[in-house]
Amino acid sequence: MNPLLFKAHPLLYLTVDLLVNPSAHTLEDFSMLALVYLTVNLVWAGCLMIAVKRTAGFVPAYGVAYLLALPSLLFFLPLMLTLLSDVLAHAFRFDDRYILIFALFIAVQMVGAGYGGLIKYPRNDRPIGLKAGCVVSLTLLLFSLPFGLMLLILDEVVDVF
Repeated sequence: MNPLLFKAHPLLYLTVDLLVNPSAHTLEDFSMLALVYLTVNLVWAGCLMIAVKRTAGFVPAYGVAYLLALPSLLFFLPLMLTLLSDVLAHAFRFDDRYILIFALFIAVQMVGAGYGGLIKYPRNDRPIGLKAGCVVSLTLLLFSLPFGLMLLILDEVVDVF
């Protein structure tokens, strides 16, 4: 048993399982997953724009922000949904979730390093740097808390997952 998937949220389980074993899923599974991520990314890109504005002092174009926000959404949201569902059910135990929290920590560092090199100042076309990239990544991690709560509430009302 993969410790990352121990009592995982269905979004995390489907995402990892679709990446590891795509032949076991239908086109409908893939379409639903892509629709969820691409729809949430419409608002998530705005969060990236806010984070870059507060960190580096400029706002990237929405199309660029949409493409840059997608990796952080794929890394943060499923992991955060699993953690939040445990916390809301009063079933969070660090013994069960230390691998998941470590994966979240590594994801923040990887995405931050990517943002540090890919987000560039518009005046001189130089990257914002590793420190600012990690700040943007950590800001998006904090934004994933309300997004996770909203998706959990939406899941209770509409049964998305």
